[in-house]
Amino acid sequence: MRYRLHLAILGLIMTAFVVNDAAAQRGGFGRGGGRGQNNAMMERMRAVSTFPVDRIWHVLSIRMDTTDEQVLQLRPVVKEASSQKAALVEQATKSEDWSWLREQLEANEKQFKENLKGMLSADEFKAFEQLAEEASSLMPDRQGRPRR
Repeated sequence: MRYRLHLAILGLIMTAFVVNDAAAQRGGFGRGGGRGQNNAMMERMRAVSTFPVDRIWHVLSIRMDTTDEQVLQLRPVVKEASSQKAALVEQATKSEDWSWLREQLEANEKQFKENLKGMLSADEFKAFEQLAEEASSLMPDRQGRPRR
């Protein structure tokens, strides 16, 4: 008899856990659902972070030993790349086609690096690629579940 009360309480607690998990997966309790929205948001985040123009500008203007004349030459190229990226992101936001955005940004990054090869010497371009790789490893794309 004594154990029946304990088993009943334990059963109620277990039922509450199961109901809470099921409600969270289908979007209950006002949280907007489970995994479906997160996947779309992660896909968008990965697509937008494909061509990190701000990191590239940081590497070119601050971390590299570029002269003032080189920085003045590079600035319009980076500014144009940034405005192109913003326009592409806006267009992809309307259509919600993140794979298209990723392809476009990869093509833009490739074209940007080709333009950069013409403006920098071979040694400077190698240094740029090395510093850009270091910068991307210092600020990795946040994949998975964020810590709270």
